[in-house]
Amino acid sequence: MKRRVALLALCGFLGLAGPGRAASISGQSLPDTYPLAGQSLVLNGLGIRTLTIFKVKVYVAGLYVTQRSRDARAILASPGPKVILMRFLHAASKADVEKQYREGEAKNCGHGECAASDQADFERLIAATPGAAVGDTLAYVFTQRGMRVLFNTRQIGDFANPDLAVRILGGFIGDNPPSEDLKARLLGAPAQ
Repeated sequence: MKRRVALLALCGFLGLAGPGRAASISGQSLPDTYPLAGQSLVLNGLGIRTLTIFKVKVYVAGLYVTQRSRDARAILASPGPKVILMRFLHAASKADVEKQYREGEAKNCGHGECAASDQADFERLIAATPGAAVGDTLAYVFTQRGMRVLFNTRQIGDFANPDLAVRILGGFIGDNPPSEDLKARLLGAPAQ
């Protein structure tokens, strides 16, 4: 019994348990805050990405910012750090991951909207991102300098390319997101 109480106390201290420590949607949760470089980013919104007509839940995603906002353009333009944290709810092969990157690229860059100078870094990002198992996490950490990518908390990419960072974040909350529902949720729309 003592061991269980000590474990629960430790989990609460680490932010792994306890009331008010996680936001949830459809039974899926992510932490309310994301620690980054000595500060704590707040969860702006939480959504689930579904695919196919069968609404397969692929991942839960959270957008973390320094100050909450429902304005995508303001978030994209803000100089403060931002994080997209994804936890996979469905396995995805390396080919599946690449397919999603390519579809996002076609939607957001298909008419010359993206700088050709971003292409090499984009290809490095695709090459570095592995397939995912249920429970794996992928985090995009956006700063004024560019973007770091973490897979299960291990850094898999570091891109000193601010334009690519804005393009990747814009792929979630910009004009051509993976889904309008996911965008709305990341921007703080309440679950219906």
